[in-house]
Amino acid sequence: MEKARFEDFVGLISLISKEIQRIKTVEAGKLGLKGSDIMCLYYLGEHEEGLTGAELAREAEVTRAAVSRTLSRLEEEGFVEVCGEEATGSRYRAPVRLTERGQRVNAEVGEIIRRVVIEVGEELGDIQRVQMYRSLNVILERLKGISRE
Repeated sequence: MEKARFEDFVGLISLISKEIQRIKTVEAGKLGLKGSDIMCLYYLGEHEEGLTGAELAREAEVTRAAVSRTLSRLEEEGFVEVCGEEATGSRYRAPVRLTERGQRVNAEVGEIIRRVVIEVGEELGDIQRVQMYRSLNVILERLKGISRE
């Protein structure tokens, strides 16, 4: 019984994660972006004042190196700009903001996210949705506790 529960749990979580990554890749590709760009654009769109690379890495829960590579590419393509580099004395401590082009693309990203969230949850009622998120948060906190023991 425990073996089956383990296989179901790990299998489902892994498959969900893979499908989310696949959706990011496909939808980002339609916009000429990479899947890794989506979360950076999303979080920068949530912070009009901009975020440093370190702040963005924390928000998106990815490494600073991954954020640095993504931001370099997004800057080259005109989606983001580094602001106040002179004031901070460091490119890495300066806030990064969406450009006008980045804001337009981010609006499309937001529409994709909205559509996916609605489609995924359309068969769940409000109570089921709340219970699902609560359950996932409990599982996450328990896993964090186990992994840090």
